[in-house]
Amino acid sequence: MSKKTVLKALVVASLFWSAASQAALMTSTVGYTGPDLDLTAYANGNYNFTFGPKPIPGGITFTSHVNNSNSGDGSVLGQGGYGLGGNGSFGGDAVYAGLDGPSGYMSFIFDVAVSSFGAFMNYYPDSRAAQTIAAYDGLGTLLESYDLTNVAPINTPAAFNAFEFRGISLKTADIKEFRMGGAYILAAATANGAPVNETPEPASLALVGLALAAAATARRNRKS
Repeated sequence: MSKKTVLKALVVASLFWSAASQAALMTSTVGYTGPDLDLTAYANGNYNFTFGPKPIPGGITFTSHVNNSNSGDGSVLGQGGYGLGGNGSFGGDAVYAGLDGPSGYMSFIFDVAVSSFGAFMNYYPDSRAAQTIAAYDGLGTLLESYDLTNVAPINTPAAFNAFEFRGISLKTADIKEFRMGGAYILAAATANGAPVNETPEPASLALVGLALAAAATARRNRKS
């Protein structure tokens, strides 16, 4: 191999590692400053199957590119029972974007480019289909991708409504599209998928009632 060829290879390698060093895989919300995945508008008790485009607050557009979806009508953007084999299942109050198929991907497209994006995720463990997250710029150029199965697997055996945070962070605001692919992969805004403005549980409401009653009694005592 000539010196010129070796030098060219080193330059290409240095560029690759320089680009790679600009990105990081996030597995925690600590220090996260990206957009929140606000799905409360779709917490209406329905699956809301869709291929999109569908708006999500914060200047985000959802689209589905699922292959062989169970419904034939796209991906889930709402609520309803959803099985993930060894990683458990979802339902009840959980609101999520779910691929609802063995392959393909979902996209979150941003009106304004961001430097990071992440959400609480889970998937159906399937060795035949890699579970991936990827960031693209406005020209459709891949900026970074991660195979979660190998580098940050999610393991929630027999759990119900259990999600783990995953995302991609760059040093510059170049991300215009965030893709999630792989068997039945899904994303939610919170660790249990519950809407952030969920109605308090009955027990919580009872405590609120007791507090109000105590306050009223205190006011009466002061007057007397």
